[in-house]
Amino acid sequence: MNLIVDIYAGASNGMREVWSNKVRTLLSMSGIILGVAALVSMVGIVQGMLGNMRASFERSGGVLRLEVYPREAPESQQHIAGISPGMTWRDIVAIEKAIPLADYVTPIVDMGWESFIANGRRERAMLHGVTPDLAGIKNRKLNYGRFIADTDVDSKSPVIVVGSYIADDLFRNMENVVGQQLRVRRQVYTIIGQFEPTASRGFGRSRRGWNYEDRMNYIPATTAMSRYKGDDGVNRIEILASSVEAMPDLMSQINNTLTQTHRGIKDFEIRTQDEQMEELKKLENSFTYSLGGIAGISLIVGGIGIMNVMLASVSERIREIGVRKAIGARGHDIFIQFLAEAVVISILGGLFGLIASVGLLTLAQDLIPKGENISNMPVTAMFYGFLFSSLIGLASGIYPAMRASRLDPIDALRYGVTDAVSRYLQALDAAGRP
Repeated sequence: MNLIVDIYAGASNGMREVWSNKVRTLLSMSGIILGVAALVSMVGIVQGMLGNMRASFERSGGVLRLEVYPREAPESQQHIAGISPGMTWRDIVAIEKAIPLADYVTPIVDMGWESFIANGRRERAMLHGVTPDLAGIKNRKLNYGRFIADTDVDSKSPVIVVGSYIADDLFRNMENVVGQQLRVRRQVYTIIGQFEPTASRGFGRSRRGWNYEDRMNYIPATTAMSRYKGDDGVNRIEILASSVEAMPDLMSQINNTLTQTHRGIKDFEIRTQDEQMEELKKLENSFTYSLGGIAGISLIVGGIGIMNVMLASVSERIREIGVRKAIGARGHDIFIQFLAEAVVISILGGLFGLIASVGLLTLAQDLIPKGENISNMPVTAMFYGFLFSSLIGLASGIYPAMRASRLDPIDALRYGVTDAVSRYLQALDAAGRP
């Protein structure tokens, strides 16, 4: 009970001292504020980006999706690599005919970032050539119109399905843009479908909070091949398995089929989404450790600042300490008082840091151009940031508090008196008194 009373008294005295020296207190806690704000805001932004990646992963078939990419032939086959036709439309036909375990198969003819022009406006977004099967792989909903059909692919139709980004920026004040036309590389396309915007995932939305998927636009794969590629080559193949259990057999069948169509040359690789998830987890861990290290260093620097301020405070209050000890204060009373001051400063710094992090995250959401939505406030990071800041304050206050508690009351009182007498004699000398 006595310890609780002592801690309460020390905390009260510490609060009074902090309040009476506002400027010094603010300067001493600035490092803590910056450290906590940096930790929480950076973790929030990173979690938002990774969260969007996970959401995109789930919307793109999750663990059932496979991707086939071209790669350089192995060294043992380099001398005959030229006999392979590479990844082409023939691979799509072969997979659809020979592999019943594949529910959906689509080529991806990647046109990259293109300029879309309509109504005197120009915007850049992604353009891919695909087949109707992409709708079965991508869990994307259309607000209006339809997706690409087999007839569009067969006739190489100049039609396009647009994301909400292009629909919003090129056709402002138009809710339904189906039937409108736009130009890409001097080619005119008629809009046949319009995706709904990707749902917001955060505590706020930016003024133009479109994420990456909202910038995706699709035309028939054959249209992309004939108008832009000039051949039947594809950049990759996306496949959706019928079930998780079918994945091993499906991969084996794809490998056998493509080996035949590529004339025995292994110039392709099959990637599962498990591999991508592992890479995502590694990326998340890397970001977490890096940000934690940076924020930890900032907080330690803030703790050193608090220690320096507390040591200066002890030097300024030597006479006060002597008086308190002379009237009965014990060493641990002085220790608790100064330690409480350091803890109070760090706690206030942690609280202000959390408030600053909310403002920074809200500002970041608005400043990221057409950016990804930032996740909900990272509660875990907030908790650990505040906890760590409090522990830093506790650790940084131990040495100054010990130094103050060990002062001899007679020496402390003499220090004050000696200084006063010295100042008095100096004043007499300055006045010319003999």
